[in-house]
Amino acid sequence: MPIFLKELMTENDFIENFNNTTPLKKTFVLFSLKKESNSLWKVWGYGYNNPGKEHAEVLVLDAIKEYIAENQNCRKYKVTLFLSHSPCHECSARILSFLTSRNGIQMEIKASRPYFLNNEEERKGLWYLKKASIPVKMMDRFDYQKSFNLFVHPTKKFTPWLGLDEQSKKNLDEMNTIWKQEEEKEREEKLRKGIKTSYHCSVTDSHSFAGFPVPQISAQEVSKPDILLDPQSPIMEKTQLSGPETPQKLNYPTKGMGASRAVKRKLDFSKN
Repeated sequence: MPIFLKELMTENDFIENFNNTTPLKKTFVLFSLKKESNSLWKVWGYGYNNPGKEHAEVLVLDAIKEYIAENQNCRKYKVTLFLSHSPCHECSARILSFLTSRNGIQMEIKASRPYFLNNEEERKGLWYLKKASIPVKMMDRFDYQKSFNLFVHPTKKFTPWLGLDEQSKKNLDEMNTIWKQEEEKEREEKLRKGIKTSYHCSVTDSHSFAGFPVPQISAQEVSKPDILLDPQSPIMEKTQLSGPETPQKLNYPTKGMGASRAVKRKLDFSKN
């Protein structure tokens, strides 16, 4: 499966897949899970979608929920996702289901590119994420620098590509426009039905997502991706995906999460 735990992404792959000025068919996710009161990551790595099968976000959620299921003593976690595209409506629903079935988990999502925001279904999925207090933020230069240091190289300075700032602002403006439009549409709909308008809700309030197909995912769900683990230090060993073979053609061995060496990364989101 195209998911890599406790491995750093190569610089070439980061630039190729997170450059917000170029189109991309795949979706990459850089992810980390940590206990709320701890600065050390418990699960981290990156993954990309399995063409025609699982979406990248679903693979990441499967990897995370496996760790959570094996560590029932801790109920409070923070999940951070850096995505090359904003979640599609299906992944938005899966994220909501993941959070509603697990109390005490906070999630932060930042995306390099918007995903088909002219599509009503995709816009609605993002809107329900925002209503659940997990809005998708479009990445700016600071976010690229932070994700680069956390998931690519801890000390190297990130070199922005041409047009990064302009495209980031355009993406941000587009997302803000969507929030306003969806809020106005919902207000008008509630006024027509004579319902008092409220735009803040908890992820545990299932009535807030009426009409939005949220699949149920339990902690006992058997779907588990095959995971490639890094036997060496993540800084010394990297998986090169931008070679002559495409990621879909690479044949990676499968290993269980428990076989991984306890490599920890520190996550600092003190700046916004």
